[in-house]
Amino acid sequence: MASADLLDTLTPMIVPAILPWIAPVQSGMQAVEARLRQAAADEHILLTAVIDGLLRAGGKRVRPALCLLSAGSFDADFENAVVVAAGIELLHTATLVHDDLIDGASMRRSAPTLNSTWDPDAAVLAGDYLFSRAANLVLQAGDLKVMELFVRTLMVVLNGEIAQRFSRWQIDRKEYYQRIYAKTAAMFVLAMQAPAILAQAESELLEAIVEYGHDVGMAFQIVDDVLDISGSIEQVGKPIGSDLRQGLFTLPAIIYAEANPDDADLLVVLNERDGNHPAIERLIEKVRRAGAVEAAMEEARRLAAQGQSALARLPDSVYVSGMFALAETVVKRQG
Repeated sequence: MASADLLDTLTPMIVPAILPWIAPVQSGMQAVEARLRQAAADEHILLTAVIDGLLRAGGKRVRPALCLLSAGSFDADFENAVVVAAGIELLHTATLVHDDLIDGASMRRSAPTLNSTWDPDAAVLAGDYLFSRAANLVLQAGDLKVMELFVRTLMVVLNGEIAQRFSRWQIDRKEYYQRIYAKTAAMFVLAMQAPAILAQAESELLEAIVEYGHDVGMAFQIVDDVLDISGSIEQVGKPIGSDLRQGLFTLPAIIYAEANPDDADLLVVLNERDGNHPAIERLIEKVRRAGAVEAAMEEARRLAAQGQSALARLPDSVYVSGMFALAETVVKRQG
């Protein structure tokens, strides 16, 4: 496929409006976008097209915004915060490329995935290149501790992906929390902690910002998992119930299964392990109607409030207010 055709395929895209909690770091976010779209000197034209297309696919840029909010609250160097924020967003994008390839997903954010337009080998290499670009950006901040944190986070994310491959068709709440930490919360912690390290923040403040990143990151993923069950394809940009069809029991399904261990459809799903079995559709509908969705949302709200409480240990600022507002937005979003 020619690069122009590829770009057309990947770019029927909408850039989201500036959200209220991004306002304190709006200029920084513009600098992050510029960094993200800055092609490497020796970058292949197809990679440039792919990266541009992936970045135009939407997304709320939550992780780089959090990074800049943290940087503002600790008065970290602006340029260093920008490159770290851009690196974290590229890291997130790389994980999505590999996730979609592993899951065989054809849609994300209502647009074709990379693996649906490229062959698997090329998609793997593109994801690998994004990991490398992300590391290169973070390296430009010139802080060994931040780079070490980035590498450790990448290890957690990839280890989580491997563990997930061997946890399909299992109902295990402890494993679920470990999975969503690796999938989402670890990167939220990276976004919050890296600027604090750059600014040489006191240990008490560092601990508070890490707690916030952990709790809000966990809440964010739980809401994602709720929407996968209770939302619409227009809201989530991919087929509803896709996690359960892949054998991944998320919190709403786990809550339902714990309360209804002898449910006939649940037992069929666990025994057959077939994502296309008719029992899957019936089970998804039961989870939607049984109160499990609201119970999962209550857990997300609890975690978000816990994260907000951690912010009380930081000096008051417009940036901390932005983080507080973000935690509320996380549990109210519809997509």
